[in-house]
Amino acid sequence: MRRRDGGYGCYADLAVAQVEGADFTVCVQRRPESAVAILAPHGGGIEAGTSEIARAVAGSEFNLYLFEGIRPSGNFAALHLTSHCFDEPRCLALLSACDHVVAIRATSATVAGGVPACRSS
Repeated sequence: MRRRDGGYGCYADLAVAQVEGADFTVCVQRRPESAVAILAPHGGGIEAGTSEIARAVAGSEFNLYLFEGIRPSGNFAALHLTSHCFDEPRCLALLSACDHVVAIRATSATVAGGVPACRSS
């Protein structure tokens, strides 16, 4: 069910409206020796550049999770699930085995990774 603001309330709602493999993909790379997970919950076309940064940070050392929009356009509008509602089961399974998590995000007010963008007054 979509919320009043147009977003989804949980992953199950998104999965009813969107098709994995056609609208989005999920990538999980487990590194059993690592207790760190690097996430891009808004990867691919949802928040541009976040998948690439997450892959680079994870390298071959850390666990990696990507939820990537692959639609030709309109990925953010169709696939954005707010972080506090992000409960995709493969992500939760990965996180349950990790002690530390880094989420790579990007918005118009920040650069990817959540670092505030410089603004001139």
